Amino acid sequence: MPELPEVETVRRSLLPVVIDKEIQEVEIFLEKAVRPIAPEELKLALIGRKIEDLLRRGKYLIFILDNSQRVAFHLRMTGKLLYKAGLSAPEKHTTLILSFSDGNSLHFVDPRKFGTVVLYEPANPPAGLKKLGPEPVADKKEVVLFSLKTAASRRKGPIKGLLLDQTVIAGLGNIYADETLFRAGVHPTCPAREITAQEWERIYQSIQEILTKAINHRGTTRQDYVDGRGEPGEYQNYLNVYGRKEESCLVCGGTINYTRVAGRGTHYCPNCQPLKKV
Repeated sequence: MPELPEVETVRRSLLPVVIDKEIQEVEIFLEKAVRPIAPEELKLALIGRKIEDLLRRGKYLIFILDNSQRVAFHLRMTGKLLYKAGLSAPEKHTTLILSFSDGNSLHFVDPRKFGTVVLYEPANPPAGLKKLGPEPVADKKEVVLFSLKTAASRRKGPIKGLLLDQTVIAGLGNIYADETLFRAGVHPTCPAREITAQEWERIYQSIQEILTKAINHRGTTRQDYVDGRGEPGEYQNYLNVYGRKEESCLVCGGTINYTRVAGRGTHYCPNCQPLKKV
């Protein structure tokens, strides 16, 4: 699933080519992806409108239209937003195509068909957007840590589950939660309420460093992810634990372990991330 660095990379790759583009035609191939209105209503709302800006919030890409309405795309597990120059037939698994007056187009391609397209007014965002926690890099340190610590004090679950909760912190997913906890030296099954002040500091700094580096390397491509121009990311070359089950730890030489935490496949080094003794 595209996480914050991947979605931000898609935004940056599309920004130069979609701003001020007028939407001339809307083709919808998967009606269930359109919410909360009917597909025909979405077409009527978009045709003739210009794109004024493209933002990211958590894992959402948000197109700002010239009448102030927003269109939010959530890529979910396998979604891609691809800019196509000139005439281009829809490829397999295409959900939606926005064709521009200059002859170019934007294709939403989603093999697993979980991605969504939501039209909304600025004052009434969809529930998923409204409930998002703070942005881990853009928001102030005290805001991010307050959200994490407050949520941790109210639950018994593991720290990894807390990092994956989008209402607590927006944009982290399985890849960067594993990488964050490795860098911070925290075991993924450690109860969130038992994280110490020093560990919270390390977790926060790890989030900053890893997400920033991942954005600079244009995200992680392991299967489906490419940016808006169809180019893969490079951060998979810098992963310490994620996807490295039973390989040697790049820091201590031990073996990377694999388990399931909070329902998600989880990679960690038992030497670099020792489990606390009760």
